[in-house]
Amino acid sequence: MVVGTCELIFQLPENHSLKGKRQVSRSLVQQLRGRFNVSVAEVADLDRWQTLAIGVTCVSNDSRHQHHIEILRT
Repeated sequence: MVVGTCELIFQLPENHSLKGKRQVSRSLVQQLRGRFNVSVAEVADLDRWQTLAIGVTCVSNDSRHQHHIEILRT
C-alpha cells in the first residue's frame, strides 16, 4: 500500500472575512477532488481569515497514482 500526503498553505491577503475564505476553500477542494481523485479537507487555521491550509491524501496499491500528490507539491 502506498500513501501520499500533502499540506498546501495559501495566503489570502485580499480576503477580509471567514465567509470569503470558505468560498475559496470550497471551490479549491471541489476542483482538487474532481481533477485528481484525492481526499481533500481544510485542516488548520480554521478561524484565520487570510490563511488557508488544505490537506490532500491519496491511498493506492500502485505508486504511479501518487504522482498526483507530487504534482500538487510543485
